Amino acid sequence: MSTRLLVRAALYAALYAALTLAPGLNALSYGPVQFRVSEVLLVFACVDPAAVVGLAVGTALGNLGSPMLLVDVVGGSVLTLVSAALMHRIGPRFVALVAPVIVNGLGVGAMLALMLQLPYWASAAWVAVGEAAVMATGGVALLVFIKRHGDMFGLTDSTGGLKKAARGRRGGRGGSS
Repeated sequence: MSTRLLVRAALYAALYAALTLAPGLNALSYGPVQFRVSEVLLVFACVDPAAVVGLAVGTALGNLGSPMLLVDVVGGSVLTLVSAALMHRIGPRFVALVAPVIVNGLGVGAMLALMLQLPYWASAAWVAVGEAAVMATGGVALLVFIKRHGDMFGLTDSTGGLKKAARGRRGGRGGSS
């Protein structure tokens, strides 16, 4: 692992944790109805492998403020790792934004049902709705921005296109990985 990759992963972790724990934003980060602004950072997993692990670590740190502390620290970070890995595999396409909606809806819904004895399907639905709202607004905007201005983040090659590892998979703009 290169130093540059490690630094980027640490930056994603710090940003995610800060946005989750920030006063005001933290009130919507936990419980049956969640609207985590920090989840918008998952879009970077589509184009940057450092974001996959960095955001999972950031989720663990951000979940230190959760009422379900240990379960949320471990379970939430695993769910983020799965979502981010799926998004990276799909690449910078809008369909990638659905991965965290499904994974977190089902996974966090299960944790809420087990730990807080809340109804599973209602919990899954509310978590998915909050995640979908974040992805449909900030996620879409950030993905469009990255596609147009990826060079600001060092995510473009010398031709101005997204780097090969970040391009759409399955017949997208150039190779597959």
